[in-house]
Amino acid sequence: MPKITLRRKKPLVLEMLSSWQLYLMLLPALAAIIVFHYIPMYGLSIAFKDLRIGDSLLGGKWVGLAQFKRLFASDLFGIIFKNTIAISLISHILLWPLPIVFALLVHNSNSRVIRKFTQTGTYLPHLLSVVVVVSIIELFCSRETGVINILLNSLGFDRVFFLGEEKFFLPVYFVSNVWTTLGASAVVYLASLSSVDPQLLEAATIDGAGKFKRMWHVDLPAIRQLIILLFIMNMGHLMNVGYEKVLLMQNDLNLGATEIIGTYVYKTGILGSQYSFSAAVSLFNNGIGLVLVLLSNWLSKRLADTSLF
Repeated sequence: MPKITLRRKKPLVLEMLSSWQLYLMLLPALAAIIVFHYIPMYGLSIAFKDLRIGDSLLGGKWVGLAQFKRLFASDLFGIIFKNTIAISLISHILLWPLPIVFALLVHNSNSRVIRKFTQTGTYLPHLLSVVVVVSIIELFCSRETGVINILLNSLGFDRVFFLGEEKFFLPVYFVSNVWTTLGASAVVYLASLSSVDPQLLEAATIDGAGKFKRMWHVDLPAIRQLIILLFIMNMGHLMNVGYEKVLLMQNDLNLGATEIIGTYVYKTGILGSQYSFSAAVSLFNNGIGLVLVLLSNWLSKRLADTSLF
């Protein structure tokens, strides 16, 4: 019987020295992450202080959890928390399956021209700035000169002040998010679908599977792991709604539906110079995101045997 010899694994130091050119190329990126992501994390300490204008980052009176108690005792806490959850569900949960369905439909289209035109046409809105997007929304939804209200008026319906009534904010926000993010979010799924083994599709076709059955039994399982990983990553951003778009769409009439944690931090921290309080609000927000990532990762590992870490 031949003798089996096991190769001894190189020590980590020797392995790094043998590939020092690769690690040297990695140093600038590593330094950027440390300087811009890890060192500023010390600034979180101001959430437990009472920092005044003129104080250094190391200064300020230590007050413990006083800023968090102030947040929870605020009359606005329930409103901004509810609004943040509602807009987050629209941005990350309701929109989440749409790019998957869109990518499956585009990938299985028989016309190459339609595929290219659809991909390009749906990706272009993603290149627009938030200011331009909100300007387009106002052009369409304006009560007097908006295209939608002109059509409604011509059909005999009353004009609707979409941006002035709280009940219309979430539908307008959802539709505009679909328009700006659908094509860009589907790109990663389309790239993954392009690597599906054609032999599996041919075998399914020979077995009598139609287009939708091939999508369900071949294409969808092929991108299953990617779907789960992106879902876990989206859970980390569940509470981090981009406040720029909400702030631009905000006015005195719809304030009850548009005041979220992001806009509240901007107003108290930047405009109100309450740095410690705004840091506490942000830390609370990010803490919820961390818990959601850990929870969704644990559930994914238990139920689907796939996880991010």
